[in-house]
Amino acid sequence: MSGSGMISAEKKKWLFCIWLLAFLGLGLSIELTRVYYLGYRDPEFDPVCAISDKVNCVSVALSPYSKIFGLPNSIYGVLTYLLILVLVPLRLKTRIKILEHLENYLFLLALFSVGLSVYLAYVSHFKIKSFCIWCTVLYGVNIGFLVLSWLSLDRIKELGSQFKADFNLVKSDARVWGGLLGILVLAMVLVVILITRMEARRYRVVSSIPGQSQVEIEIAGDPILGPKDAPVTIVEFSDFQCPFCLEMHYVLKKMRTKFGPRIRIVYKNFPLDTECNPMLKFQMHPQSCIASYAGECAFKNGCFENFYEKMIQTQSFDLGSLLQIAIDCGMDPNKFQACLMSDLPRKAVLRDIEDAKKIGLKGTPTLIINGYVITGYRNEREMEKIIKAFLEGKKPKAN
Repeated sequence: MSGSGMISAEKKKWLFCIWLLAFLGLGLSIELTRVYYLGYRDPEFDPVCAISDKVNCVSVALSPYSKIFGLPNSIYGVLTYLLILVLVPLRLKTRIKILEHLENYLFLLALFSVGLSVYLAYVSHFKIKSFCIWCTVLYGVNIGFLVLSWLSLDRIKELGSQFKADFNLVKSDARVWGGLLGILVLAMVLVVILITRMEARRYRVVSSIPGQSQVEIEIAGDPILGPKDAPVTIVEFSDFQCPFCLEMHYVLKKMRTKFGPRIRIVYKNFPLDTECNPMLKFQMHPQSCIASYAGECAFKNGCFENFYEKMIQTQSFDLGSLLQIAIDCGMDPNKFQACLMSDLPRKAVLRDIEDAKKIGLKGTPTLIINGYVITGYRNEREMEKIIKAFLEGKKPKAN
């Protein structure tokens, strides 16, 4: 795996600059990952980058565009910059043959990163309509990464032969595969450790409202799935655009299958949208109010469960999409639209928000199980344990 390729002083300078820039990129990516998880875990979380409705990293982190393949976008930034921090010193200090043309691949990686940055900047401005300071600084880091990696390249006409030489080397030397696999596994282990720590924090919150053993909340007039005499009642405050609310929905759906008539689920709205929620400081999910109104109209038309399922699957809340879902659910589109434009669903949503205010709720998902408030997302294993405890007559303990 070793070769005799030497590095010019000029190339060393640019690679070293890339390495230094990667520290900034890694720090920003870790901070954005922290914002992502704490934004859902802690309703009171108010980082320095959350300045207003238009300048708010939390709004961006809580948006439907914040994840790729189930992981926050920033995790891929962590992985990228960790790889750079590991590979560049190896290129500078060793003569590993496969790394002889590392700068070529850094350039391709930088090109992809800038392309992704342009897309995310577009989404932030035109879709989310909120500006993320740390994201923008990271976009600048990626542009700097692209410029420096371009400066570190050899002559353009040599790139084709270099790629071909690397391909032949990988194909002919099994040790190269082992080295590449080792580097990839190391990077993935570091990312898994980071995710595990963030997830552990996210799951740690199981608490009653301070100073209260139980809370009382009115559920008459709310969508309820399950028998009235179920020994466990779960009131869920949710937001149609909240990713963890969607995960919580699927967990509760599994709990209904598992526990059957022993539980009932009551749905309440807490849209993270300043259009209808006066409890919010900043805009987070700009279509949540209209989605909540639609859910209330579906409930009034006796089609809540089916409509709810279709809404969370499509995640499209413009009037045309909502009308199509209503038609698919067997509702009269004219009656549905008339309801949607009336005060009826708005009053219902405001009642839910008032209920949330009484218990001090500020984030989603939040559950009230037999009067005990549990904040934050619960995974399937945790939820099953909590429900079993209530069925056995046990009370949750605050952390």
